[in-house]
Amino acid sequence: MFKKEKNNDYLTIKESREIIKYNIRQMKYYEAQKRIKRSESEYTAPMHDENNVVEIDDLHTSFFTDRGTVKSVDGVSFSIPKNKIVGVVGESGCGKSVTSLSIMQLVAAPQGQITGGSIRFNSDKLGYNEEGKKLGFDVTKMPTEEMHKIRGQDITMIFQEPMTSLNPVMRVGLQVRETLLLHRKISPQEAKAEVLRIFRKVGISEPERRYNCYPHELSGGLRQRVMIAMAMICRPKLVIADEPTTALDVTVEAQILQLMRALRDETGSGIVIISHNLGVIAQLCDYVYVMYAGRVVEQADTFDLFAHPMHPYTAGLMAAVSSLARGNGALEIIPGAVPNLLHLPAGCSFSPRCSKCSTHCGDVVPELREVSSGHLVRCINIPEVRL
Repeated sequence: MFKKEKNNDYLTIKESREIIKYNIRQMKYYEAQKRIKRSESEYTAPMHDENNVVEIDDLHTSFFTDRGTVKSVDGVSFSIPKNKIVGVVGESGCGKSVTSLSIMQLVAAPQGQITGGSIRFNSDKLGYNEEGKKLGFDVTKMPTEEMHKIRGQDITMIFQEPMTSLNPVMRVGLQVRETLLLHRKISPQEAKAEVLRIFRKVGISEPERRYNCYPHELSGGLRQRVMIAMAMICRPKLVIADEPTTALDVTVEAQILQLMRALRDETGSGIVIISHNLGVIAQLCDYVYVMYAGRVVEQADTFDLFAHPMHPYTAGLMAAVSSLARGNGALEIIPGAVPNLLHLPAGCSFSPRCSKCSTHCGDVVPELREVSSGHLVRCINIPEVRL
């Protein structure tokens, strides 16, 4: 809406005032939409596939800043099947975490707003429509008070830093018990017994003693196990793990990954892993989505993506990891940096950093298209192969 010369970050007073007025109008509009009382039929929609836990279609999430509108998530679409682990990878600032917060309806408002698209959650509370299609809740239209009923119970999140996510002045056992009491009609004694059971399940030794510990009294690995216990105690249908192995040593990391696989197999939950660590993604995930500048640029099953990375960005990420593993002293890097989302380059947003950039890359934003069976790439220079 507010066009400026390329690479010119200077704003006149008039431009700043126009942006502020525009932001206020937009934030008021989206906040008003949240307060509208809707009947359940207005925020339900048929699932495309009832074997999916979540289906995201053309999701747009923006932040209205004093410099302009930042499109953090720009037309993202993907599905999370039941009993599968889906990985989302990309550099910092590419939109991974904002996508996950959009699913949870936790985008920082009023500046942050879901401005378009749909997020269908396959809830057991809903049945089938007249055409025999399984119904799901559309999180983008769901009233806040209704979202409170499923957040923490049916959809849960494991945040990347337990020390800042856990209450430092509350015993960890009571924090996990509080989650259970909020969503289940059981006594405090029954809730405590269930907490001790899940502590044993996630590998917390001496659960009775750990129940009464404060977060600072536990190691990083134990704190992460507490976060996993809190996420899994209500047997959710969807678990989102944002960098679940950050700052853990390799032994503890392996244990956490094994634990998440075991919990997936036991509960049948769909799990989303958001990570910079391609090794974690390769070990744990069934499907992978690569994001860049707010868009999915490549998606495939894990084996196919790691064996045949097609988008130049994905290939660059793989090459950087491979060069580090070789240990020959030559670290391969992707030149440049993630673009400023306020001033994206014309056409393909990766083109300024791309070694395969052609004269047509700046003409139009490439579509995400299938180049081989189940393998989609957003690049005009990738030829189709046999489907």
